[in-house]
Amino acid sequence: MKRSYLLVIALLFAILLVGCEGSGDSNASGDKKSDSKNQASEEPVKGGTVKVAFGADPDTLDWMSTGASPTRDVSWHIFETLFALDQDFQAKPMIAEGFEKSDDEKVYIITLRKDVKFHDGSTVSADDVVASINRWRTVSSVGTIADEYIESVKALDELTVEIKLNEVYNAFISDMTAPKSALMIIPKEIAEAAGEKPLTPKQYIGTGPYKFESWERGNQIVLTRFDDYSAREEEDWGGLTGKKVAYFDEIKFLIVKDPQVMINGLKTGIYDYAETIPPDLYQVVESDPNIDPVTYINGYTVTTPDKSEPPFDDLKVRQALNHALNKEVIAESAYGNKDFYSMDGALFDPEQTELYSKDGTDDYLSFDQEKAKQLLKESGYDGKPIKIMYSNDTETYKRISQIMKQQMEAVGFKVELVPYDWATYLEKWQDPANWDLVVVGWSTRFSPNELGMLIEDTASSGWYKSKQWESQLYAWGLAASSEERKDILTDMNQTVNDELPFIKIANETKLDIKSAHIPAYDSWVGQRFWNTWKSE
Repeated sequence: MKRSYLLVIALLFAILLVGCEGSGDSNASGDKKSDSKNQASEEPVKGGTVKVAFGADPDTLDWMSTGASPTRDVSWHIFETLFALDQDFQAKPMIAEGFEKSDDEKVYIITLRKDVKFHDGSTVSADDVVASINRWRTVSSVGTIADEYIESVKALDELTVEIKLNEVYNAFISDMTAPKSALMIIPKEIAEAAGEKPLTPKQYIGTGPYKFESWERGNQIVLTRFDDYSAREEEDWGGLTGKKVAYFDEIKFLIVKDPQVMINGLKTGIYDYAETIPPDLYQVVESDPNIDPVTYINGYTVTTPDKSEPPFDDLKVRQALNHALNKEVIAESAYGNKDFYSMDGALFDPEQTELYSKDGTDDYLSFDQEKAKQLLKESGYDGKPIKIMYSNDTETYKRISQIMKQQMEAVGFKVELVPYDWATYLEKWQDPANWDLVVVGWSTRFSPNELGMLIEDTASSGWYKSKQWESQLYAWGLAASSEERKDILTDMNQTVNDELPFIKIANETKLDIKSAHIPAYDSWVGQRFWNTWKSE
C-alpha cells in the first residue's frame, strides 16, 4: 500500500500529541460527568466571557493539518465536520444530513444540510465539501490513509457529494469523524488557496458556534459567538455533534503555564476554567468549594525508540528495555495519585468498548532485570550512552525520564538525559541524531488510523516499518463487523507487544478545573464551551 502521507511529515510529526489533551470523560470517582460540587439546576444564561487558562499556545488553529490537542481544543469551536462522534463514540451526521452507500459498498452519496452558514456569511455547498475533502487527503494523517482508497470526489448538485472508492473500505465514515487531523469543512476558495500549507488566521472560516476573532501569540486567543450559527436539533447526541448553543459572547483562551497560578486565578475569579492540573494538586482542588474538578481519560504516556539506527534497530535491545522498566514504579512516581493513572497495555481505553481488547498485551508488565541483562548481553548494544529526550515543560515527562534512567542503568545501559523546551523538543524530534528514546504522551484515539505513534517511517513512530502492522491496518479498513474488529485489535496489540515500536507506560486520567459558577458542563473530550454558561 502506498504511503503518500510521508509527503507531509513536517506537518504531522507533532500530531496527536497528548501535549495537552485527550478524550473520553470519566472522573476520578468513576462518574461520566464533571465533579461539580454545586451542580444546581439553573436556567441557561446568555452573555458574558468564559476565561480559560490554557497551558499551551498552539502552533496553528488549522485542525486539519495537525492533531495536536491545543489546536483541537480551540478549533472545534470554530470548525465542524461532515460526521462527528456522539457522546457514546458513535458516528453521527454534523454538517451532513446523511449518506447512502451503493450495493458494492464503493460509492458514498453524502447529502448536506440546507442553509449551513460559514462565518463569512456564505452557505456551505457541495463544492466547498469537495475542496475540503481533497485538502484533507493531502494534509491530514487520517485523510492520507483514506486517500489510498478514494478514486474520485465530485459534487452532484449544490447539496450532494459523490465519493467513489477503488475498493471496499468500511473505516471510511469513521475516518471522516476523526477528532484528530479532522475533515473540517471550509470554503472552497480557502481550501484551494491553502493547499498543503497550514491555514493563516485570515483563513479561519468555519461553521462552528463560535468564530475566530483575534490571536496574540503567547498571550490569548479570542473567539466570539456566531449569531447566524446553523444548529442541529438533536439534544441527546452530545459529544461533537447534535444541538450546540453558544451562550457566551466570547471565549478567551489565556496562555498560562503555571498550574498554581491557574488554581489561584480560579479562586479569585480571574479564570473560569483551567486545563492540565497536576494530579498531586487534586486535594487542593477538591478542598475548595468554589472549584470543581473535571476529569476524563487522556490517552497514555510512552517511550519510543529510534529504530532507524543502533542500538534500538536491534529487537533484543528493545526487549531488554521493556524488561528493564518497572512501569508501575514509573507511573507511581510520575502521577502520584492512583486515581489519575492505570496500568493497561492495550492500544485503546477500556471505556472505548468497541475499540478495546486486552488480549495480546501479555508482556506489558514484564519487569525482569535478570532477563534484561541477558538480552542486553546477547544484543549488539556497544555501551554507548542512550540519549533520552523529553520536554521539560511537562513535569510528567521529566519524572518518567528520570526513573527510566535509573532503571536502565541498573541493567547495564548507559543513559544521558536530554531535556528541551516544548518547541525545541518538537524540532529536535525530527532528526534521529538527536535522540535514542523520546518520552511523550499521546491523547485518546478513536481509530487505529489515528495512532500517531505507529505512523510508519516517521519521527513520531521512531521510523517504524512493519509489514505486519500494514496488513492489520488494511484488514481494519475492510472489517465489517464488531467481532472482526475485535480480532484485529487483538492482533494489533500482539504486534506492538512483539515488535515494540514503542513501550507504553500507563493510561492517563486528565485533571482540569472549573468555577462552580459554571453549573452545566460535560467534559466528554476536553474543553468545549457550547451548551454551557456562567451563572454569575
